[in-house]
Parts: sequence; structure tokens; C-alpha cells
Amino acid sequence: MGGEYDKIEKVEAEISEWLRGRFLKERLLFGEMAELMLESVKPLSGRHRGTAKSELALLTLATRMFNDLEGAKQLLLWGLPDQADIVIRDIIECMLLFRLFLQKPKTAKKWLMSLAEYQPGNVYAKLSESRIDAKEYSLYGPLSHESHSNLLASLSHVQEMDIGEQGMLHVFHFGSTRTAEAEYFIQHGFLMLFFLFYLALMEPLAELYYRHSDSDVFELWYRKIDILRPKLVELSSEITKKTINGMSEVDHTILELTRKKMRFEEFKRRLTGDGDLPLKDKSNYAASPG
Repeated sequence: MGGEYDKIEKVEAEISEWLRGRFLKERLLFGEMAELMLESVKPLSGRHRGTAKSELALLTLATRMFNDLEGAKQLLLWGLPDQADIVIRDIIECMLLFRLFLQKPKTAKKWLMSLAEYQPGNVYAKLSESRIDAKEYSLYGPLSHESHSNLLASLSHVQEMDIGEQGMLHVFHFGSTRTAEAEYFIQHGFLMLFFLFYLALMEPLAELYYRHSDSDVFELWYRKIDILRPKLVELSSEITKKTINGMSEVDHTILELTRKKMRFEEFKRRLTGDGDLPLKDKSNYAASPG
């Protein structure tokens, strides 16, 4: 078995070769978003003595959310889109708690000091009571389904090829999937990741940064988010128009997987109400408690 696993361990070089010329826009866009997120939490990161427990909770949670984003990106680039879904779901949990802690510092302190745990559904309900529209929660159900070991959440590792009279050849990819189908699913995974990242920047992270930065600094930062908007729209248009290249006869199960993976468009409609990207009025932050 050792010899077989050695092949899996050596797959990194093959992945590096496969990535050349692929997902360049995705990697650059992720880098721009990551810089904006790191800037938004920087006012908290250098504070030590006298830092409020609620702020420590927010910084702890922001660190987890950033590492989830980075982890999902790495899983996608590694050719493991189904595994990325599990991490992307946790991003939603972080966003929900982040929104709650911004509004209820005592809850944040309890989470930090008493190891209190909050179920996503309960957090969403509390936010709804406060009339906070946590749009990311609309994606939590589908991602929860894909985070369990059901068949439709396992098929990106399986490739079917029609070999004529001999029927269908099944290829099982251990360690990474680098096929035309995988590239298609990876790009849709990036879309889901980007729109969650964009929403996090536009709303909870923007609210945090507004409270802890000068107005001119905040406005400059916020304009950088506005610049992301046309890039996201362009990338979304490019990816959603693509079909799965290189596939032959596709059975019912694969077709169902394709429909499930394209649920991003449905989510985007829920996110915005009109199929466009979300925008939040910056004046809303002025009413936020300092």
C-alpha cells in the first residue's frame, strides 16, 4: 500500500503543473479580497491591554473566517471541490456569529469566556429578531446537504467515460480530481466563495471597520470594494455560461449533480432579490453603536 500512497503524496507536482494558466482570475480576485479583509480587522490586531473581551471574540472569529476562506480556496485549487463545500459552510457560521457579536457584545464575551456555543439556526433567528438580514443563511441548507457523505456530495471524485460497446468506464480519483468536470465544479465553487466573501466585506466587516477607523480611511477602503463589483459580475458571467467540456454520455446521477452544483444562481437571486450583486448603503453604519 505504501507504494500506492506515494503516488498520492507526489500529486502536488502534478497539481502545480495542472494549475498553470488555470484559475488566474480567481486567484487574483481572492488576493484582492483577502487584503481588504485583513485591513478591516487590523485596528483590533495591534491592541492588547484594555482590549474589550467582545473585540477579542470578534478578532478570534475573524481569524477563523479568514482561514476558512483560505482553506476553501486551497481545497478548490487542489481539485477537491466537494471537500471545499464543508469549509465554505463554516464561513457562513462565522459570518452569522460575527453579525451577532457586533450587535450583542455580551454574547461575544460569553462565547469567548464561557465557551458558549450557538447553533446557526438559533443565531439566524436572533438576527432576524433584530431585523438583520443575514442573506448568507439561505445557502446554509444546500451546503449542509453537501457536507454529508451522500452520493451527490461524492461524485466530483468519480469520472464516467463512454467506451463504446464495453459500456461506461468509471475512474475514481484519489487525492485530487483534475478533469474537465472538476474544473467546471471548481469554478462554481469559487463563485460561491467569492459572493460570500464579498457579502462579508460589504456588511459585517464594513460595520466593524467603520467603528474603528477614520471616515476618510473607511471611504477609501470601501471604494476598493466597489471596484470588485464589475470584476465579480464579469467572472460570474464567464463561468455560468460554460458547459462541462469533455463529457460523453452522462447518466442521471451526474446530471443531478450538475443541477445541484449550479445552485449558485438560485442563491444569487436570493442574495439580492434581482440577480445582481448586493449593495449596502454606507449610511447604515452611521447608526451603528460605537
